[in-house]
Formats: sequence, C-alpha cells, structure tokens
Amino acid sequence: MIDQQTTVSTEITNSTKIKVKGFEINYFKIGNGPQKLLIFPGALGQVTNFEPLIENFDRKKYTIYIWDPPGYGLSRPPNRDFSPGFLYRDADCAIALMEALCIDRYSMLGWCNGGCTALIAASKAADRVEKLVVWSCNAYVTSKDLEFYETTRDVYAWCEKRRLPQFQMYGEKYVSDTWSGWIDAFHKILDEDDGDVCRGVLAEINAPTLILHGSEDDLVPIEHAVYLHDNIKGSTLEVFPGGKHILHILFPEKFNSLVDNFLTIQ
Repeated sequence: MIDQQTTVSTEITNSTKIKVKGFEINYFKIGNGPQKLLIFPGALGQVTNFEPLIENFDRKKYTIYIWDPPGYGLSRPPNRDFSPGFLYRDADCAIALMEALCIDRYSMLGWCNGGCTALIAASKAADRVEKLVVWSCNAYVTSKDLEFYETTRDVYAWCEKRRLPQFQMYGEKYVSDTWSGWIDAFHKILDEDDGDVCRGVLAEINAPTLILHGSEDDLVPIEHAVYLHDNIKGSTLEVFPGGKHILHILFPEKFNSLVDNFLTIQ
C-alpha cells in the first residue's frame, strides 16, 4: 500500500496542459486501462481531493483523467468566472477536452459543483458518456441552501484541515474572493433563474447514473439527491447514513466499492 500511495502522489504531481476553447486546461492522467474516466472537481477543487478515490482503482482497468476547469487548480489564469452559465461553459469545456484527447467513449464522475457540471455534460454528450456517477450535488438551489452558504462566506472561519490546503494552492485572497463569488453566483441563480442550476438537463441524460449522498450533508441536503433520482431515468441512489459532504474521503472503501461495481456491471 505504501508503494501504491507513493505512486499516486507522484502521478498527481505530473500534469499536462492543452488548449481547449481558448483556455490552457490542466489535466492529470492516471493509469492506462481501457475504461476511460473523467473526474470533475467541486468549487475551488484540486486533484489531491481525489487521492482516496484513485489510490485503489485498478490502473490496468481504468484510465483516469482529472481536470481543472478554468479558474481552478492549475487552469489559471484566468481567474474563475461566475457569470451566468458558468457550469454550462465548464461542461462544454470538459466535452471539448475529451475530444482534444481523441477519447470517444468515457464515463464521468463529479463531486458537488463538479457533479452539476457532469450532469450537464452528460446531457450534451449523451452519445459519448457510458456511465455517470455524481455525489453531493444538486440541480436547484433554495433560499434555505443560500442561508447555509452564507455561514461559510468567511473562509478564515473554515476548519484548518479545509482552509490550509486551499490557501496553499490558491492564496488567501483568491480563496476568499472566489468563494464569495461562488456564493454570489448562486444568489443570482435563485433570484434570476428561480433556483435552476441544471433542472432542465436531467430528462436528457441517457447514461446509467449512480447518485451518492450523505444523509447529514449540510451544504447539499439529502432532498437534492432524491430529486435527482426522481428525475434521471433509471438512476440508482445510494445514501450513506451519517455521511456528510466529502463521502469519498470519509468512506473511501465503501465509496470506491460502490463506484467500481457500478462502472464494472454491463
């Protein structure tokens, strides 16, 4: 296990940039298996968020691509743009990335806002997406959700375990400005779009879809997972009792087993 973890740490420090839709997009490639997986990070995401997910995946079975949307991770500059339609632009960028890499068929895994983006991308590239896994994400936002988001606006009040890696990657000002911009963007979605994050795309998703959610997720309450399950045809919902927002980190064995089994079943 030590050797494998060392390999993972080495692999995720090696990244490549490719020009996609006018952006220098950074991505990491891990493994060389026939099943291609594209992983979508959440807000202010970074590749190390997914170490628990990838360290036990079979590299002879999967080729994993983890990408940084514009404004996140190493896909900077530019700074993150939260103007209307930002998740849809990310989805277009993700599809274009896989086209640029000459990958015709792939599955997608998305966490939090990355899950929203993956849902949109799966609706736009329905003929290319084999399977879809999303966790801790939502298709709409409510005033109650925004009330909780506001309690997180002060990034200096975040717990040290969450705050310090973000500050190290992005710098304190960028984290503060970007997180506030993210909250403001969702206020705008609630006020101008009736809270519609990606409701309209759910009926267009054809790929078998696995939805994972924690029963105690404060940032994205369980009602959102139920809504996704009710509105994505043929989807499967797995709830983690007592689970919160970072399921893949808190429950790595269970999470990886569910995802691997889902991706393997024909």
